[in-house]
Amino acid sequence: MAKFADYLKNIFWVLLILQFASPVFKTIKKQLSEYSEPKNKVGLVNMSSVITSSTRWNKQLKKFFKDPEIKAILIKMECPGGAAGSSQAICQEILQLKKQYPKPIITYTENICASGAYYIAATTDYIIATNSSLIGSIGAKISTQFKVKELLKDWKIQTHDISSGAYKNSLDPFTDMTEEQKTMLKELVDDCYDQFANDIAQYRHLPIASKDSWANGKIFTGNDALKLKLVDEIGNQSVALEHIKKQILHSDREIELIKVAAPSALQKLLNPEGDDSDDELESSMSNSIANSFWNSFFVFAQKQGVTF
Repeated sequence: MAKFADYLKNIFWVLLILQFASPVFKTIKKQLSEYSEPKNKVGLVNMSSVITSSTRWNKQLKKFFKDPEIKAILIKMECPGGAAGSSQAICQEILQLKKQYPKPIITYTENICASGAYYIAATTDYIIATNSSLIGSIGAKISTQFKVKELLKDWKIQTHDISSGAYKNSLDPFTDMTEEQKTMLKELVDDCYDQFANDIAQYRHLPIASKDSWANGKIFTGNDALKLKLVDEIGNQSVALEHIKKQILHSDREIELIKVAAPSALQKLLNPEGDDSDDELESSMSNSIANSFWNSFFVFAQKQGVTF
């Protein structure tokens, strides 16, 4: 029995050491590397999907802006745009963070930076694009609406609309749109467009009077966008990093790109929106699992007559 108790104790200490050794060794290795070859840390934000929410991106941006070790931020933009409100919310977050934590931020795109994505890029300090990348699409629209009233008539299908307010069913596919409803929707789109164009003119220092040449919904190549001053330079990611290194940080140190770890399967399950609470949720779940393991271990050990 004594040998078995010693065996359990050894297992316990091995497990305990393994639990803490790996993070400690990683930290030591990282510190030694930074001490011997110090680098300028640049936060990398990859925007590569249609923008439907600002939460994920704002969280990453805030993390990099607040971290004093991050000297600059690079947005790698590969995005066709998205929801107007979410795009605008990210723009406003960048502007606010730049005031709170002054730090250079630039955008680089290889293939596409259009609509809401360009809106976001315009709030950064510098935009670099490849020659044939797609830039612009500065405009606004409401998603295409299909009207199927006449189709339903052919199939002798009746619908009954019950609504309050003359404009409530403007986008109902089963009713005809009135002229007043068309006017209202056009006013909505025009308002969004005016906000978009005016902000781009302000951020990019462009005359609003010439907006018909650059804010007409047209998509431009990187070359044409450079002529219109929608981007600042033609180049690849190496050019973007060299710009940060020489023109912004004025340093010969190598650049280390810091990425935000992708959300784990557990984080996605617990918090699909990826807001600020996901780390706490995962930590809580991990602690719960660990506590259950150790409780089971101690119960088993006690049954064997082992004490610690």
